[in-house]
Amino acid sequence: MGLWPVYVTRTNDPEKGYETKKQLREDTEQHIYDVGSVLRAMGYELAKRADEHDWSKLEYFDEFAKDTLEREDTPDFKQRNWYKIHTTKERHHINARVPEDVNLFDLLELISDCVVAGKTRSGSVNDDFLVIPQKVLNNAYWNTVKLVKENVELYEE
Repeated sequence: MGLWPVYVTRTNDPEKGYETKKQLREDTEQHIYDVGSVLRAMGYELAKRADEHDWSKLEYFDEFAKDTLEREDTPDFKQRNWYKIHTTKERHHINARVPEDVNLFDLLELISDCVVAGKTRSGSVNDDFLVIPQKVLNNAYWNTVKLVKENVELYEE
């Protein structure tokens, strides 16, 4: 994902603690920079998802167009090949399929998708699409924690 891994720097010896105000200042500034690096990597991941959102609609456009334009006459829309590809290969369709490693990026994309689709298509948002089971929310949180922990590496000079 994104700019992973992110390298962070230890500026303080945990055995000794801080000996001077200058050391404390340098460590604080480094900490701020390191947290910013992780947040920038997360921002990059969101930007990447923005660029790739609903890619299957374009990659399979002929099937998407056919299925969408015939939707009123086809009660089995969700059984169509394009829809299956769309909801299984794109991670943010949580109501159709929850990825085993679901994360907060998936949920942020879902929220953006549902709000924009609702506002632009009908003028309102159907909150039913935004209801996520507590277990999924919990898994998304902890999977994101795991993702960050696995991709933040300590760089010691």
